[in-house]
Amino acid sequence: MNNQPAYFCLSILLGASAHSAFAAPINAVIGLDNSQIVETSQKLSLTPNTGSLLPLQENFAPITHLENNLNANWFDLINKKVRVEHKQRDLNYTGTLAKIENNTRSFVLSNKEFSMTLPMDDFYLIPLENQSAVDTKPESKADADKTAPYKVSYQTNELSWSPQLSLIFENDKVSVSQQALIHNNSSSTIQVQDSLLHYSRSAAPQLFKAERNSLAMSADRPDINYQDNEVSYSLGGGTLSIAPYSNTLIPLPSSDSNIDSQTHKAKLYTYGNSSGKIDLNFYNNLSFSFEKNGLPGEYKTFWKRGDLLIPGNTVRLETVREGSSVDVMTNKSQDITGYLTLVSASSQKLPSTQVWEATIENHSNTAQKYSIEQSTNGVVDILEGNDAVPINANSLLVSGEIQANSKQTITYKIDVKN
Repeated sequence: MNNQPAYFCLSILLGASAHSAFAAPINAVIGLDNSQIVETSQKLSLTPNTGSLLPLQENFAPITHLENNLNANWFDLINKKVRVEHKQRDLNYTGTLAKIENNTRSFVLSNKEFSMTLPMDDFYLIPLENQSAVDTKPESKADADKTAPYKVSYQTNELSWSPQLSLIFENDKVSVSQQALIHNNSSSTIQVQDSLLHYSRSAAPQLFKAERNSLAMSADRPDINYQDNEVSYSLGGGTLSIAPYSNTLIPLPSSDSNIDSQTHKAKLYTYGNSSGKIDLNFYNNLSFSFEKNGLPGEYKTFWKRGDLLIPGNTVRLETVREGSSVDVMTNKSQDITGYLTLVSASSQKLPSTQVWEATIENHSNTAQKYSIEQSTNGVVDILEGNDAVPINANSLLVSGEIQANSKQTITYKIDVKN
């Protein structure tokens, strides 16, 4: 991708205080449920999932601070005297920072008068003790070598994305519209660069996903099962900044296609003892071919009328490949109505010779194609009726085209037997 697309941000801030962006952007393979991050080991931008940290070199010094680097100062001040000040209210406490509950993002502050648990995100932390001489002495060259930054990879649930997929129908065209909604579930601004969106609905072993995205692997290893139907999309070389606790919407490649056909389809099951009119529920079905590769998943359908979008059904497309054709059902038809009537039957039991009438009415100003799939309770032979054709042993199809603002009746005779 040569040009970086313009990003449209939908910020959904949840009351968190603003944090400054990280000095260096991270590289990420952003997945639907979590992301694979690559960055230096000195400070981790996001909280890694337990057991997912993968150093990208053979010899490395122990890594002790695996929590979010913005919380590192809280952990450094455990068992030290501190003051905490509320970010929004005129409220402060002084005491010893006794404990950090990272899972609930809370801390325990205690002194002679009280011991209380407070939320970390609501307070500023102010140290009241100087660091010891041991903590402040200059690092030796050996210590500096041990803490030299190197790249690591890890998984985190704090960064993910979900596809926003739509099919917009207008006249004889369909627009395949695709966007990505990137989720930042952390309390810090995330900057990503040289990154990928990764689509995969299959669960893979955690170590395999880490190795696949970070290291070169041998293709002949028998224990590795490569997943089907995966899609990756490059976000380009530019930097994308995502605010804390927010969603950012970005465009993905979209395309337009011609609608190959449009048919109003109805399906029903009939018996030899049916009586009266049986209503036909027609649904609007369209077929088209994709001009470009796209994302599988659930697509919302819309009919465009001027500047308005009329919602239709949601359809699931398992394969979206250039040149492949697809049939989608958008909504219940408002243009075509009708009913089926059993005119006569030689017997209510099988075998039975039956005469049926299909009455169809077109309420629109244009000609419309229709089809009626009728399933019976036995093996069917068509005796009369040019508009009726067999589908399988016990089903037939009545189809044709009806002119604008008109009504027509189709009569056919069938023989149904055991």
